[in-house]
Amino acid sequence: MREEPPQFNLMDELDIGKNESVFTADDTPAIIMFNPKYPHNVGTAVRACSIFGARTLLFTGERLIEDLQTWKGKKGYRIPREERMKGYKDVQIFNDNYPFNRFSNDVVPVAIEVRANAEYLPNFPHPPNAVYVFGPEDGSLPQIYLKHCQRFVYIPSKHCLNLGAAINVVLYDRMAKSNYTSDSYIKMMGDGV
Repeated sequence: MREEPPQFNLMDELDIGKNESVFTADDTPAIIMFNPKYPHNVGTAVRACSIFGARTLLFTGERLIEDLQTWKGKKGYRIPREERMKGYKDVQIFNDNYPFNRFSNDVVPVAIEVRANAEYLPNFPHPPNAVYVFGPEDGSLPQIYLKHCQRFVYIPSKHCLNLGAAINVVLYDRMAKSNYTSDSYIKMMGDGV
């Protein structure tokens, strides 16, 4: 068993090399959000991670940094209210433009993206060491991100889902398909249930 996962605080400046991994399969499931546009979707993702047992959330890009820096100087600094629950602090939130480099090679990156070769979410068997990769609210995942992904999944719906809602759906689907009984799931989740 390895030591405890690294502890980060949102907006910490970390001295980590471009190709230095920080997380292992023990830190999965995890979420990568490519260049999210709206802070409330990051807040919703943090809450979803906490609720469904994902320990790590990475987001890329600079679009939220100005908002986060503005909030940091204010009393009661935090990301939007979606994450304001007791358990959200068990999720590591990390801004990094090289998110795939942060994971060891024993994880399985899964792009959540409408593509010709994507698997249908209701039939998708979730890898135990999955890192789910989501594109921005106003676009798709860039080709360089898709090249890192080993699996591709789409969520069947009449219309596009909101980014935060898509993360909830995927993490719930994972939990619903797991081998957990209600007692073992409650034990895994601890006092948060």
